[in-house]
Amino acid sequence: MKQLSYILFFCASLSLYGQQASIELDSSFIRIGEQTVLHVYFEYQNPKGDALIIWPEYDDALTKDIDIVDKTIDRDFLLDSASTTYLREQRLLITAFEEGKYTIPSQEIRLGDSLYYTNTAQLMVETVQVDTSKGIADIKPIYSVNYPFSERSKDWLNANWYWLTIIAALILAFFIYRYVKRRKPEVEEEVLEEIIPAHVIALDALQKLLAGEEWKSPEKKVYYSDLTDTVRTYLENRFDIHAMEQTTREIITDLKHASISEVDKVYLRKILREADMVKFAKFTPSDEDAYAYIHKSIDFVKRTKEKKNSGN
Repeated sequence: MKQLSYILFFCASLSLYGQQASIELDSSFIRIGEQTVLHVYFEYQNPKGDALIIWPEYDDALTKDIDIVDKTIDRDFLLDSASTTYLREQRLLITAFEEGKYTIPSQEIRLGDSLYYTNTAQLMVETVQVDTSKGIADIKPIYSVNYPFSERSKDWLNANWYWLTIIAALILAFFIYRYVKRRKPEVEEEVLEEIIPAHVIALDALQKLLAGEEWKSPEKKVYYSDLTDTVRTYLENRFDIHAMEQTTREIITDLKHASISEVDKVYLRKILREADMVKFAKFTPSDEDAYAYIHKSIDFVKRTKEKKNSGN
């Protein structure tokens, strides 16, 4: 019901606002260690269906005093089909472990080239009061119960049946292996195919793209698509990141654990997000920027290639 009331509130304000960002707490007062939900809202119009929204990225903490216990994936609700107005929401389950009054800062949301900021919110964390007027109660004595051997055996089997199953399966697997090994015919030695290093594939594709001079074209959508596909393929082959199947936000999240420098991580964020702007927000970068990105991509591949294959 509370979520429905939020949606009705936003519907009522459609005639007064275009894009609007806000945050709201389920409860502004919690005790130490208790949890409450922070709702992050963004209302926007998307008549062409091509709006590119960059949502705030959250780690394990909202601020130095407020921790994020869990978070949902941001999702859209259609508020008004006539004006194609949507409401995007993400829920953060938060908590705090120090008494005090904390300010949840304004959150930044990007729509195309525009930035929108939410309101701030106040969270009051109160301590747990201890009733010192009551004395300390004695520990109750241990009561003995009748626990016959038959019941102990049954309970032990119920608690350890999986270990017995594993042991039996291992014994069975051993005898099956022995049996198959004795009957297994000799297999011709397989010829291993040569594996081309990831950086060799990437540099070859980038050099072809450089020679094609597609950055000079006024329509740079194809150029940026080919460039980022090459970079994504290299990330997948080199760092085992499923970049071809992931969104830009998911790739950036996985890059936090990749063994590359912060400078290279910043570059990857820029090229992937700029490519999204070109493909989805009709953003047209300059020829100089397009030309610079392909050289930066070549330098990135050379810096991060596997050392054992550095002869290529």
